[in-house]
Amino acid sequence: MTRTAPQAEPRLRVPQLRPTGRTASETLQTVGAGMVGGGYLFYVFAAAGSLTAFGDLVDPWWLPLSIVSVVASGLALIAVAVAARPDLLGRVAIGCAVAYLLIIGSWFVAWNDRTVELDSGSQTIVVWISMLPELASISLMIGRRPVLAVANLIVAVALSEATSALAWTGQVDYRFWTQAFWSIAFGGVYLMMTAAAVIFAQRLDTARAATITTARDRANEDLHDVDRRRLDALVHDRIIAFLLALRPGDPEPSLRAAASGVIDELDHWWDPTAGQSDLLDGREFIQRIRTTAASLGDAVTVRGDLDPNSAAQFDAEVTQALLDATAEAIRNFYRHAGSDASCVVIAAVSDAAIAVTIADDGAGFDPSATRAGRLGLSFGITGRMASIRGGSSSIVSASGHGTRVRLQWERQ
Repeated sequence: MTRTAPQAEPRLRVPQLRPTGRTASETLQTVGAGMVGGGYLFYVFAAAGSLTAFGDLVDPWWLPLSIVSVVASGLALIAVAVAARPDLLGRVAIGCAVAYLLIIGSWFVAWNDRTVELDSGSQTIVVWISMLPELASISLMIGRRPVLAVANLIVAVALSEATSALAWTGQVDYRFWTQAFWSIAFGGVYLMMTAAAVIFAQRLDTARAATITTARDRANEDLHDVDRRRLDALVHDRIIAFLLALRPGDPEPSLRAAASGVIDELDHWWDPTAGQSDLLDGREFIQRIRTTAASLGDAVTVRGDLDPNSAAQFDAEVTQALLDATAEAIRNFYRHAGSDASCVVIAAVSDAAIAVTIADDGAGFDPSATRAGRLGLSFGITGRMASIRGGSSSIVSASGHGTRVRLQWERQ
């Protein structure tokens, strides 16, 4: 008999579990870019009243250039958010920071040495662009450029406060240093809050990745366990059962067919679908029970109890577990019940459940005296039924009073 070699590829593959959708960090970067970009545009609107009030302090070219720079920075950050491209945020944030430093630095070139008198207690900011030195630093922090964010904050605030001091008093005195210190401290609070949000998002991503890794490892273990249980079932339910059925002399045709089936299963043990259909209805399942019983001998009577209204179909995993456990119970009957014993198998099938009872009037046994881990019982029957969702089994027996095995599956 020619045997086909198993294919090299594994029977089951571990699912490639990967994070889906955006990570927490990417969401923070996308939303943060939109909010900071909106902040740029809001400051342009909020400073509209002071744009012309102090326009005579600088050359005419500076004011429109500063407006264009701020608006362009805001639109660039909003574009990052709308396009959902957080990978671009770091570079865009650097561009916004450089643009601000260039504009605030060019003010010293454009300044015409004039100053403006403010009323006592006035809150008007002399140079309108000095209101937003923190925004570029916040975008840098969100874009994971913390060192640049802090350095930009210090330089940008110092330059903006210097421009305000020169426009107000015409000189940089002690009040500049005081104001610069408090402005940097105030901006630092926002940076620390942003840094905390970034760290929190990174920790969420780390926890999520760890969860996915754990789930993948468990899936790997489960799939290997499925392989092990399938191979154990093949060895016990097919190979050992076949060897026990061998008798001296010329084998019967049914035994030859059984040998061919065992060899075929050995050739395709890695393929869970080999020789199986995906679904069985109640009538087909009962016929499989009859075929299984007949293949093991002629001393077992099979009765089917099919709900006439049943139209359900059952997964191969469920029906195969019930068939394997039934076969093991019938084999135990032939091995241990005695030559004068009789056995009946009753298969009851409805849409919601399947119950198979294997009862004999043979020698019976004392379950409490059975060696723990006995393969036929613990693996072939109870273990096999426990391996499927909704499956259960019970074994009732006593010495001299026969044995009753009940296999139960309920749809979950």
